[in-house]
Amino acid sequence: MKIELLVSDSCVPCQQAEKVWRAVAAERGIELTVVKLADPDGQALTERLHLKTIPAVVVDGVLRGIGVQSRADALALIDGGDSSI
Repeated sequence: MKIELLVSDSCVPCQQAEKVWRAVAAERGIELTVVKLADPDGQALTERLHLKTIPAVVVDGVLRGIGVQSRADALALIDGGDSSI
């Protein structure tokens, strides 16, 4: 499983989301990539998924969440629960 978290340096909710996802990824031993919106990879991800809002969570290439998830919601997303979007 690979998780990509699309963020911006100037986005306060993005900082909160990154904290949650780093903790969940470490707890579960999951690969987490924090992708900056300003970077070429971030721009490509934004275009591919037609994103208009960040933070955004992509699990195995599929958009699974927008905004800041709680720890419980993040675990539900990776454990196959319903998408938060």
